[in-house]
Amino acid sequence: MDQQQENHTSNNLEDHSVGRLGRAVKQIKNLGIKGIIDLLRKHGIRGSYQFITRNIQHISANYFAKRWDRKHGVDTAGSIRLDLLNVVGPNKDLGNECVCTSPNSFHFIMENMPDDMDQTSSTFIDLGCGKGRTLLLAAQYKFPKIVGVEFASELVDVAKLNIEQFFKSNVRKNDVSVLEEDATSYVFPDTDLLVYFYNPFSKPVFDKVIESLLNNLAEKPRNCFIVYGSSSHDAIGWAAPTILETGHFNQIPTRKMPYYIDSIRRINFAIFKYEADKKS
Repeated sequence: MDQQQENHTSNNLEDHSVGRLGRAVKQIKNLGIKGIIDLLRKHGIRGSYQFITRNIQHISANYFAKRWDRKHGVDTAGSIRLDLLNVVGPNKDLGNECVCTSPNSFHFIMENMPDDMDQTSSTFIDLGCGKGRTLLLAAQYKFPKIVGVEFASELVDVAKLNIEQFFKSNVRKNDVSVLEEDATSYVFPDTDLLVYFYNPFSKPVFDKVIESLLNNLAEKPRNCFIVYGSSSHDAIGWAAPTILETGHFNQIPTRKMPYYIDSIRRINFAIFKYEADKKS
C-alpha cells in the first residue's frame, strides 16, 4: 500500500480492530491474578474460554484481512464505527459497524449460488459496501457491472480509491463503481440482479429496501437473487422471514458455511430467488 493510500484512509476512520491484542494484555495486567480468578469464577471455564476464543478469532481475521490488503495494495480491513462519519440520508443511527467479508466466506457463498443465476447478465449490488472489499471479490467473477451503495462519505472515498488501486495489479473485467447514497433511495438497474447484504443496517431500513426492490421488480419482472449474510444469528433470524413474508421469494437450499480462519466468526447466510408469479 502506498503512502497516499495510507494517509487517505486514516482520516476520521476509527478502526476498532487495531490494538485489540494490546488492549487484552493491558486488561489482564490491570486485573492481576486475583481479578482473573474472580472473572473465572463469575463466568466459568466455558464462558472464559469463549471470551478468549473470540478475541483470538478477531486478531486472526484482522491479520489475514490486512495480508489480503497488502497483496492487492488496498485498505479494506478493519472494524469501522459510523458515529464519527458524514452520512447522507436519515438513517445514520440505523447502520451497523463496517466490517469486511472474508474472501473464503464470499467464495463459499458464490459456490452455493444456483445454476440458473447467470453472472454474465446480472448486476452485482452490495448495499452498505463500506470500504468495498466485497466489490473487489465480486470483480473476480463474471458480473459485467458491480455497484456498491454506501451512505458514509469517508467510506465512499476509501472504496473508490481501493477500486483504483485494485485494478493497478489486477486485470479489469468488470465495471465497478460506488455510489454515495442511502440504500432506501437507491434505484435498482433494469438488469438481472444479485443483491448482496452483509448485515449492513437494522430491520427498519431493511424493510424499506426490500419494499423498494419489490416495487422495482413489479415494474419490470426479471431474475433477481438476494444473498443475506451475517455473523449474528439474530440478524438472519429476522432477515429471512422479512424476505419470505413478501410472498415473492423462495429460499435456496445451501450448505452450512464452515468456519474460516480469515473470518471473525462463522457466517450464517441465506440465498433467495425472486418468483414474480408466486404470490396469488
